Amino acid sequence: MKFGAYLLKEKGKIDESELEDALKFQQENHIILGVLAVRENLLNNKQLNTILDHQRVSGALFGDTAVELKFINENDINRLLLLQNEKHNLLGEILVLYGVISKNDMEEELKRFHEAEGAKKNHLMNRISI
Repeated sequence: MKFGAYLLKEKGKIDESELEDALKFQQENHIILGVLAVRENLLNNKQLNTILDHQRVSGALFGDTAVELKFINENDINRLLLLQNEKHNLLGEILVLYGVISKNDMEEELKRFHEAEGAKKNHLMNRISI
């Protein structure tokens, strides 16, 4: 089961139209470069916030600002730009962005989802080895 179906069917935390809107957003929009840089462990949150603060003042592009501040190099930016076309925003992030679910609720439900999925896999592995 996927996380969206879990939130919809198992927990009743979201309704079908909210899930459809989030999935459409996920499909149509690329992940923000700064978020991707943090996910790829090229930046930490403090560095990301520093870049965004400078960017607001200068109006420069994210990559140019990150390189200017010497947080990452041009090769890293080029790699992130390639990854940006392949990666998507996470469903939970979109639902929080839309205000459908709070960040704390999303994190708690994601934890429960992974625990439930892990338990299902363990049960399946036990049945296979019997």
